[in-house]
Amino acid sequence: MRIECPSCAAGFEINPSALSPNGRTVRCAACKTKWFATAPSLVLADGEFEAMPAPAPVPSVSAEDRADHAALVTTNKTAIEDAEIVSVDAAPSISPEEAAPPIPKRKTVTQFAPTMRKPAPRVPLAFVAALLFAAISIGIIARQSIVRAAPELASLYSAIGFPVNLRGLEFQNIRTKQEIQDGITVLAIEGEVENVANRAVELPRVRLSVLGENGVEVYSWTALLPRSILYPHERVPFKSRLASPPAAGKEIMVRFLTRGDLTASVR
Repeated sequence: MRIECPSCAAGFEINPSALSPNGRTVRCAACKTKWFATAPSLVLADGEFEAMPAPAPVPSVSAEDRADHAALVTTNKTAIEDAEIVSVDAAPSISPEEAAPPIPKRKTVTQFAPTMRKPAPRVPLAFVAALLFAAISIGIIARQSIVRAAPELASLYSAIGFPVNLRGLEFQNIRTKQEIQDGITVLAIEGEVENVANRAVELPRVRLSVLGENGVEVYSWTALLPRSILYPHERVPFKSRLASPPAAGKEIMVRFLTRGDLTASVR
């Protein structure tokens, strides 16, 4: 139960058993005021309340005592906390209300489990090698279709030993010689054109060039073949002559005429 000092209103928690049924005289540990404290009413077995005797009159407190108490409260709080709390005449001591020690807050520790990343699936090396081999095989087998779509790849195929012949025609047995006719030097170029495709091929004109230093073209001309169509595995001979060839000429280049050549000649 809780009792309060009638003088300074200091409160104390005491055990009701510390007071006799008729009450006890207690003293405030703060201001030393004495008063008569009574126990609460008791409920009888038949449900009636037992009346407790009236408390004794509260003794008056002088102004001097109040001034001393006020000074004690404001200037020496530690002395109040360490002083005698309550003394009860002919009764067990009564302990004042003490603040319960603060319950330490439990720290909540959140444990983060490391995220386990699933390892990336490993592709077998044999599977990668099989894919690479299949891609190379397709690139070689279908090289004509590839070069037809991207002509700049023709030199790459030739460099790796797989030249691409989109025309289906090849030059064979190319020969050059110089002759003197009527006191004029004549350059003669002879050879054959073979159809290496499995279909009939239309024969274009042949373009011949005289190359000088560093492969620079010095002079060029064209020649017609004796036939317009060549069937599979057939050959047709050709021969062309150039009177008074350039003196700076070092090499002769023979190839088929292209659309690019026609466009350049128009310009």
